[in-house]
Amino acid sequence: MAKFKEHVIRWFERTAKRIFAIAITFSALVSTVAVVFVTLNVVTVADSYGQEKMLITTSTDPTELMNLSGITAEEYDKYYYTAYSGNLASLNIQRAFPVEVIADGNIYTGNMITGTVQNALDQLGVVLGEQDYTVPSLNSQVTEGTSINVHRVIYNDKVIEEVINYGTDYQYTSLLHRKKNSTYTMSEGRSGLKEITFRERIVDGVVESSQQIQDVIVKEPVNQVVMAYGDVPVSTIENVSGVEIVNGAPAAYSQVMTNVRCTAYSSSGGRGSSGLGLYAGTVAVNPNVIPYGSTLYITSPDGSFVYGYAIATDTGSALMEGVAGVDLYFETYLESLLHGVKYLNVYIL
Repeated sequence: MAKFKEHVIRWFERTAKRIFAIAITFSALVSTVAVVFVTLNVVTVADSYGQEKMLITTSTDPTELMNLSGITAEEYDKYYYTAYSGNLASLNIQRAFPVEVIADGNIYTGNMITGTVQNALDQLGVVLGEQDYTVPSLNSQVTEGTSINVHRVIYNDKVIEEVINYGTDYQYTSLLHRKKNSTYTMSEGRSGLKEITFRERIVDGVVESSQQIQDVIVKEPVNQVVMAYGDVPVSTIENVSGVEIVNGAPAAYSQVMTNVRCTAYSSSGGRGSSGLGLYAGTVAVNPNVIPYGSTLYITSPDGSFVYGYAIATDTGSALMEGVAGVDLYFETYLESLLHGVKYLNVYIL
């Protein structure tokens, strides 16, 4: 009996030790599993092409995660690892795409994840001039398949000379009453010149547009002067006497000399014998007959030729000798020749 009891006690001792060992082992196993469970992560690996794979791993290293998933980043790709609460995480791979830039006859290729046309130019070292532009525009977002064209723009000013044609100024006079259909060139015309500046917009070596920006006259034209018939007095003197002309003759006058032999002369200017100037409207007289400074009105008897208002300012030997009654001043030698000698009425106002 005593042996049986001893045997039972020993059995219990051995069993207790085994149970204790098993308990310790189980406890260690549970602890290990708990530790492993705490460090495990559920990671989703995906890329912008739509590939996706889920991993259960303790790793948080992006390179290792990509190797485990078989979804790896290339040279220009970018990846982003994001950890969430609850042992969840994601590894997103953004795939780069090629971008083509065409500039100066060359094709440049880069790789981008995202960005604008300006970012692409900066990456490839393509510099724009002040007037250059791109298609698409600089702030446009680039996408896969985007092709960027750089257009070089310069402005060139071109000066063109253009002749300015002269016109014709008509000098009407009753001097041509016998040659009403005739004209005489008193002075020749001269063409002028102007410079027109055009600004050309040249895109990629081709003139795209041209706009006039300046018009400068460098030489003024000079009109030709043509004498033609008109019912106009020769004299440039206005009616300073206040006497009106009625039916071709002054309404009031102190004396009239009819059929006076009137000759003609011209000069390069200067002054008459009275000291007064010479111009169309001044006449030479015998001052003993018509005193200097007298105001006159001179016309043909029929009114076809009108010298007009005149002032006696000059004299000459023919007048003093009675060869001529009045010598009419004309601005040009041609006019004096055309006048020749006429018999006119001279009114002393």
